[in-house]
Amino acid sequence: MKRFRFLVPAVLALLLAALWGGRESGSVIVTLNGQKTPVPLTEDEHVWLTVDPATVTATGAIVTLHKEGTPEIGYGHRYHIAQKGRQNSRRWTEVPWIDGFSGDWFLPLIVMGFTPDGIPNLEHRESNLPVNWEDIYGPLEPGEYLFVKEIVDPDDRSTGRYIGVEFTVN
Repeated sequence: MKRFRFLVPAVLALLLAALWGGRESGSVIVTLNGQKTPVPLTEDEHVWLTVDPATVTATGAIVTLHKEGTPEIGYGHRYHIAQKGRQNSRRWTEVPWIDGFSGDWFLPLIVMGFTPDGIPNLEHRESNLPVNWEDIYGPLEPGEYLFVKEIVDPDDRSTGRYIGVEFTVN
């Protein structure tokens, strides 16, 4: 009987882990431009990212930026792709740019909380971001990756922070 006392909690813990899907929470450490940066993987102040697994290929994916309760957030076209460390699953390193990519991709800030036509709409809660990283990173090898995006307060761009979402290339 004593064996079953330990078996039931162990089975329940495994079921909960399976239902959770193995998704990490909290922050992971990502090396971006040579600096270690904490990147939240779950909802951060009501702003988060998702990736539709059906859209992931070696050359791109559709990422969705979500917001809830935040009047406005800003984001640009720039993003980072990092690969999971082999020895530490909470450490990620940015995938190097391919030769010849200059990094000149700072485009105007897009303010979420407005319609694409620039009309205020605080109900605008999702933005689909079709991403093709082939020109920047080349096709990705099969493995586990992290899509990282910086979001800012449109009125104070110095308040930027990074958010991220994991995805797998098969």
